[in-house]
Amino acid sequence: MNIIPVSKQQKLHLTKELSPLKNIKLKLQSQAIQLQKGFDRLICLDEVYLEPRPWQYETAIKVLRDMQGSAILADEVGLGKTIEAGLIIKELLVRGLINSVLILVPAPLVEQWRDEMNDKFKIQLTDLKEEGWEEQNLLISSMPYLVRSKKRQEIINKRTFDLLVVDEAHCLKNHRTQTYKFVYTIQKNNTLLMSATPIQNDMRELFNLVNILKPGFLKSRKKFREQFIVNRYTPKNIEALRDLLNKVMIRHRRSDTLVELPRRVIRNVEIELTEIERNFHNGVIDFCRDTYKKYMEGDIQIGWDKTRVHLIVLILLSLLKQNCSSPQASLSTLRTKMFPRLDGVDKKNCLDLIQLGERITAPSKAIELLKLLKQSDEQAIVYSEYRVTIDLLSELLEEHDFTVTTYHGRLSSREKQQSIERFKNKEAQVFISSESGGQGLNLQFCRRLINFDLPWNPMRIEQRIGRVHRFGQVNDVEIYTMPTKGAIDEYLLYTLTSKVNLFEVVIGELDTILSYMKNNDESFELRIGKIILESKNSAEVEEQLRSISDEFLTAKQELDQDVDQATKILNTIGVGT
Repeated sequence: MNIIPVSKQQKLHLTKELSPLKNIKLKLQSQAIQLQKGFDRLICLDEVYLEPRPWQYETAIKVLRDMQGSAILADEVGLGKTIEAGLIIKELLVRGLINSVLILVPAPLVEQWRDEMNDKFKIQLTDLKEEGWEEQNLLISSMPYLVRSKKRQEIINKRTFDLLVVDEAHCLKNHRTQTYKFVYTIQKNNTLLMSATPIQNDMRELFNLVNILKPGFLKSRKKFREQFIVNRYTPKNIEALRDLLNKVMIRHRRSDTLVELPRRVIRNVEIELTEIERNFHNGVIDFCRDTYKKYMEGDIQIGWDKTRVHLIVLILLSLLKQNCSSPQASLSTLRTKMFPRLDGVDKKNCLDLIQLGERITAPSKAIELLKLLKQSDEQAIVYSEYRVTIDLLSELLEEHDFTVTTYHGRLSSREKQQSIERFKNKEAQVFISSESGGQGLNLQFCRRLINFDLPWNPMRIEQRIGRVHRFGQVNDVEIYTMPTKGAIDEYLLYTLTSKVNLFEVVIGELDTILSYMKNNDESFELRIGKIILESKNSAEVEEQLRSISDEFLTAKQELDQDVDQATKILNTIGVGT
């Protein structure tokens, strides 16, 4: 892009003291000059690892060419607002028009955003929870984590970001909240606000969002109310309001864009544990609870002081999740992470548990998987979070004459590609993958997906399903889960399916549901882990996990209500038409 020469008059304006409004106008004019030329096409597509849908491509072009890089992305749920934001960010980075980005999202979505930006756009984001984040330019944070810390706010407010992105921006609907006031004060050159429900309960919410995006664009709050509002839900001077909103907001409807996808068929294969397996499974839970309690009370030393309590929580959380995958996965952590750090009776208890687990050579769940795969000659994708489990399954299936290919984080890029090609060319009947295969891969040529273990992060479930249930899939998709009777994963499956079946919601809807949940200040899997560690018994775990299913239902109901209200008002105004 050519540098535009600055006239003497412009220099005068740039160097003398200006009023806030003139500063804003000058900044907007500058951005318009920078962005108006050359945005008839995206030049970043060679560096993007997906094929954008037509409306996603058009949105990126319109934001960059016509909206000067700032917009409210208000597509209906499931149309890929994250993809649209990624295209805009990537295009601006490739063109050298931005250097710094701050992305603010609900806590449950931080990991998903980082994965999606890295896998699809090769944009590596630094979480504000990481050391040294202050020196980085491409940042992401959960909104609560940033807002509740004055120190972090002060550091952010000392900087000017080229682009601010806020996902699920309906959290900014009330201008009196601490969150709104903080986001408003962030110094930013461009802003993307993303929400399928940019208005929920009051027409004034539109003003609040636009005022963060472009302060003064709708004049004052009082003038907006006088000119455009009859009551909370009813606009007036609709044509003038439509013209204004269409300059800052883009909204696509599912009915205008989506081709109907095939059905999802959900099936559960219940696993009955042997007596030894049950004793080991319960023993791991008891060990984790006991270790956590002793550590928190100072009765056990594991090499970390109290300031690093998160480390022991993460290890115990991992151990609990592995316990739902395979005994072999649990044994690996017990041997390498726990046994060497313990002493006395705690070391003996850990050793007894290890010796019990070593008696389990062929887990019941693995045997059931073998039976399931033998029921059909069709190809199948099997997901497990753990490399140890992947190796176990691969060896077992190959012993029974299945052709298997694996995909996990330790493979080189070339080996990963070879694995995909083998499966695509039908040289392998079974594709066993870790979570790295749940992101960024297009596997819609296969229609059978088996969750050997169930992710504790619901977004991982959506990512897995999205690999096969996507554009290009022509067959009904079969999705299997393998819960263990009377165990944690059975309770978890109930949580995820009883009130709102998260295996059946529209791709893209789950993240919005999670943002509507009241207790979303920490990750979903950490919350589950704490429930297990702090509960006295399995009945208490089951009760608390069931209460989360009620939260899902409440969040879904509130979302549906807000979507209906937003659709009614925005359709009345005619945004996007």
